[in-house]
This record gives sequence, structure tokens and C-alpha cells, in this order.
Amino acid sequence: MNYKYLMTSLVLLWSFVWAQEDASSIMDRILGNMRGESQIATLEMTVTRPDKESSYTMRIYSQGETKGLTRVIAPARDAGQAFLNDGDNIFIYNPRLKRVLRLPPSGQSDSFLGSDISYNDLAGDDLRSNYTLSILENTDSSVTLELIPLASAPTPYGKVQLTAEKPSYAPTHIVYFDQRDTAVKENILSNYAEVAGHYIPQRFEVNDLLKAGNTTVVIWQDAKFDVSIPDACFSQNALEREGVCEP
Repeated sequence: MNYKYLMTSLVLLWSFVWAQEDASSIMDRILGNMRGESQIATLEMTVTRPDKESSYTMRIYSQGETKGLTRVIAPARDAGQAFLNDGDNIFIYNPRLKRVLRLPPSGQSDSFLGSDISYNDLAGDDLRSNYTLSILENTDSSVTLELIPLASAPTPYGKVQLTAEKPSYAPTHIVYFDQRDTAVKENILSNYAEVAGHYIPQRFEVNDLLKAGNTTVVIWQDAKFDVSIPDACFSQNALEREGVCEP
């Protein structure tokens, strides 16, 4: 037996495993910093197109990594629309139809309210559960992760690159690539503030890199972390009933 070869192989294997664990722990820190155990916040979203601009106000509620509810509260014509993510399931409510519908996996990457943000983007857990993680670059001031989608992942992307600053591990830039390795969308995160021990970006600018002038800006307001949210908030019934989620 070639013991030198065996030891070299074991070292390489251990290095690979350690790198994977480290990438996973970094992602845990990034998402934990953004979400906490629970969160309530107000979002102001502006969708810009070459020929028009639309604005929306939303209220979001999240619990852990897998549960969240988003409700549109303005403008009046769209108020009452809501969507619930519960694990791998996403449900939407249309107040005009008065119906709750389950989004199929193929629809989870669709545009939310005509913006450059998908339902999966807003749910927030897509980057953690549907990708294999590795470290692309790691310096004293930042770290960049490369995310390759699992074969079963309901995503149109071929890969995602996420950069976070150190030591806060607050995300600063996310780039999405198609199956041909072309960058198709970016998310620039800025205007950081410390809220209840969480260092979070309060401004998200999502740009369509293939369609000039297509931009979505989200401003995060009134964020509260680690608050008590009723369990009833994360049910299909809550989609149709306002006020259920407030502590």
C-alpha cells in the first residue's frame, strides 16, 4: 500500500469537507444576521421600467428559516394580496378571487408584482436550501460564496455568487447567472444599520442585467427582530385575515 498516497488523499478529502462546512457556516451567519429567530418589518418597493414606475408598501413576518408571510397594504388596488412560504410550499392569496392557491415549483421563480424579485427571492430561503455552497474568494475584508443549484432545485439560475463583508457577514452583492454562465441579475445591498444586534442592509437594488432600465428598489423600514409572532400567522387562513400576525 502506498501510505504517502493514502495520506495525501485523506488530507485532500478533509480539506474539501472542511471547506464545505465552512461555506455552510458562513451562509448560516449571513442568513441569521438578516433574519434572527423572527422578524417583522415594512417594505417600500419601487419597480422602475423605461415607460413607467410603480410603488408598493408591504408588511412582512418571518419565523425561523422556513416560515414567512408577506402582505401588500398599498396601493389600494393591490392591497390584500398576500403570500405565505411554509417550508418548500408557497401559497398566494388574491383578494379579488378570494382564493388561496399553491404555487407549483415552476412558478416560484416568477416575478412578484411585476418586479425584478421572484417569490423565492422574497421567501429568502432559496439560497440556503436549493444550492451547493463553496467559497470562491475569502479575504480579510470580504468573502464570496458560489452557489450551484441542486438538480431538483426550482430555479432558472445556473449559479449564484454572493459577497458579504467581514466581520459582520452582512451581504453586499448577489449576482445571478443563467445556464450559459451569463450574469442576468444583480442585487446590491446598502444603507446598513444595526437593529437589535443585527447589522442589516435597509436598501436593496435589484437590476435586470439584460434589460436596461429595469430596476426594483426595496427599502426596509421599522424592522423588529426576535419578536413573538402568533403561530396562526403562518397558516393559509392568515392569508385572508389581516391583523392575525401582529403580536
